Amino acid sequence: MTAINPPAACETKDDVRAEIDRIDKALIELFAERHSYVTRMAEIKTDPHEANDPVRIEAVIARVRDRAAGLNLDEDQAELIWRTLIGWNINYEKGIIIARTRKG
Repeated sequence: MTAINPPAACETKDDVRAEIDRIDKALIELFAERHSYVTRMAEIKTDPHEANDPVRIEAVIARVRDRAAGLNLDEDQAELIWRTLIGWNINYEKGIIIARTRKG
């Protein structure tokens, strides 16, 4: 994603806020896209216990930390965001799988 107005070029709070709003819009669109894949994964899985895969989670976290470090983003903050996101996804997947198995 290329900044419309790079941080150093922002001269006012409104300039900075406009860029943050642009980034927030892109993030929410990416989260929505990611969520559609999480939903599909829940449709594929057959057991609610499959939603929590500690080995997969730790592999994802390791990649997130590496990517964050490469972008000068605090690795601990990135990890916290992803662990929160993963936790929500686990609960969401479990709910879908449980609801489907109860109907079935």
